Amino acid sequence: MNKKIVSAALSTALVLSVSTSVMASSPTGIGTATPSSYANLEAREVVKYYSLTSYEVTEKEAFVLKKGEELTVFVYNSGFPITYTVYDADGQPLGTYNTNTPYGRIFTAQKNGPLYVQFKAGANSSFVKKMNFSAKFAIS
Repeated sequence: MNKKIVSAALSTALVLSVSTSVMASSPTGIGTATPSSYANLEAREVVKYYSLTSYEVTEKEAFVLKKGEELTVFVYNSGFPITYTVYDADGQPLGTYNTNTPYGRIFTAQKNGPLYVQFKAGANSSFVKKMNFSAKFAIS
């Protein structure tokens, strides 16, 4: 499996920057839960942890949305050369984005179905063999 989950040994600053309520979310629940189970919540959020080596690519993460719903992607990255590509429900790329930004990006579903997110690591020329980072995904 190309994607590897990193243990809780991420840097303290990274862990502290994520609220405990978000960390408690199920990593698989965001795309599979029924909309009625979220009737009292404004947004559904999940944080996922990744560890990649140079040029490694994750599997596509699917987030099922209804037409008009928004997927927000915010990546907590410590300067590693990581990019991500977002694909629409038809598998067509919406764009590729750098993760070294202080803000998230919002994608609106044009029809019912999944939006996909896939991460890719660039060349890591530092002494660090693994590039650890986390991403917060929110559907609203």
